[in-house]
Amino acid sequence: MEIRIIAEASTELERISIGWGVSFLIDNNLLFDTFSNETVLKKNLLDASVDIEKVKYVVISHEHWDHIGGVWYILRENPTVKVFVCEGFTGEFKKKIRGFGAEIVEIKDPTEIKDSVFTTGEILSTYNNKPLPEQALVIKNDKLTVITGCAHPGITKILEKVKEDFPYPIGLVLGGFHLMDKSEIEMQKIVEDFVNIGVEKVAPCHCTGEKAVKLFQKEFKEDFIEIKSGVKLKI
Repeated sequence: MEIRIIAEASTELERISIGWGVSFLIDNNLLFDTFSNETVLKKNLLDASVDIEKVKYVVISHEHWDHIGGVWYILRENPTVKVFVCEGFTGEFKKKIRGFGAEIVEIKDPTEIKDSVFTTGEILSTYNNKPLPEQALVIKNDKLTVITGCAHPGITKILEKVKEDFPYPIGLVLGGFHLMDKSEIEMQKIVEDFVNIGVEKVAPCHCTGEKAVKLFQKEFKEDFIEIKSGVKLKI
């Protein structure tokens, strides 16, 4: 199975110049998140020779601007996609998706999206004192690959839930871990959590933050994977 990083931005310079967020393509037919900038997403998909009409599934981790910016481009180009959203997403967002004629699947519990690819189900957190539902992806082979958008509920909490629902070793954790605003002590504790949970490889990006990324790199050494737009991973 192949994961392609279609768009990723993790620095202030990138935030100003191209946008913010992530978008990952799994096996050419499942898009997880859609970056913030529709123009950048479109260019990167075209540069990667991705046929939008072959994308069957779009999974939105959470309803923040930096993860939904390109979804309208996808829906304009291919309104036959099936869009997986958390049950707790706003009615306005879901109504707009349906307005393109796309099918919506509202997720509450862990659900298989396609063969060997699952959503964790809705995991609740808060952001700016408001409820924020979020989901992550789990790819199940002999080991698990966990892909997060921003991990607002807490990356450790997400991984502990994955371990409960999917009793397999975690081979790789990829995505935004939302550690930018954490203290170095908190960051180090989360790195230790990864080790204790038994995570084998890490690929932090986006909102993880430069300091936290360096701590993961120091701990995981050759099992640390650097992520940027255009990278392909075989799992």
